[in-house]
Amino acid sequence: MPPEPVPPILHTQSALLGFDRPVIGPLSLEIPAGARWALTGPNGVGKSLLLKAITGQARVHGGRFELAPRTHPSLLAQDHARPQPWPLSGDDWLRAMGARVPEHEGVRALLNRRLDRLSGGQWQLLRLAAVLTSREEYPSAQRLILLDEPANHLDAEVRADAVELIKAVPAETTLLITSHDDEFLQALGLENHPLAEYLDAG
Repeated sequence: MPPEPVPPILHTQSALLGFDRPVIGPLSLEIPAGARWALTGPNGVGKSLLLKAITGQARVHGGRFELAPRTHPSLLAQDHARPQPWPLSGDDWLRAMGARVPEHEGVRALLNRRLDRLSGGQWQLLRLAAVLTSREEYPSAQRLILLDEPANHLDAEVRADAVELIKAVPAETTLLITSHDDEFLQALGLENHPLAEYLDAG
């Protein structure tokens, strides 16, 4: 007998998403398990809102919005704030996030550095590493990594490191990225999916 088809990790049908009131929708899409998607489109189309709806930070006001059972999302949000008021090291931050220290020279070089003394790019790289290596106690196929504009704040010094970290995500893990940086997305080799194509589709 042929193997049973794997259900999508996210299925929406005419979903209305927002906070106090609907902001985008109806939205209808299916994201296959193990997909490598780049969600693209202009500001305001709803890319970040979709990621927040997946993690429960935004509301579903109508329609269907279904995550596959036992899916464990991890989100890199756009906000860039550093912990205050006490100084933490890179190693402290990874531990606080429940993340594994990756076998990556660029990240390991930041472990003993104070967060308040890192460049914007170094801090973004550390945040990215924390998201990519958290929730590893779950099977790779149950993990859903959401990266909201991960190329923001990356300077030339760490940009290649960020690409290497993302490319090292296990093939069974689903990866969903929003970005306006076409060069960054090309380096990652992702499927390009303009979010507007899924609005009013149902």
